Amino acid sequence: MDVLFAAEAAVRDAAPAVVQRHRSAGVLTWALLHTMEVEVLADVAATGKHSKRILDMIRAPAALDYPKDEREASFEGHDVVPIVFRAIEDAWRRVN
Repeated sequence: MDVLFAAEAAVRDAAPAVVQRHRSAGVLTWALLHTMEVEVLADVAATGKHSKRILDMIRAPAALDYPKDEREASFEGHDVVPIVFRAIEDAWRRVN
C-alpha cells in the first residue's frame, strides 16, 4: 500500500501546476478534467518513480463512464471519485 500512497502524494504534488496551466478556462468541465488527468499522470510517470500498474490504479477507470463533454464537472451523485480527479478538483479550488 505504500506505493499507492506515494503515487497519490505525487499526483497531489503535480496537480496544482497542471491546474495553473488551465485555470484561465474559468470552469472545470468534464473534458478539461480528462485533459488534466492525462497531463498529471504524464508528469508523475515522467519521474520514473511509479509503475504504470500503480498509475492505472489511480486514474479514472473507463468502467465508471464519466462524461467527456463541456458540461461543468460535478461529482454529486457519484459514489466513487478517482484519486486523480479528486486531486485535480482540490487543486482547482485552491489555485487562483
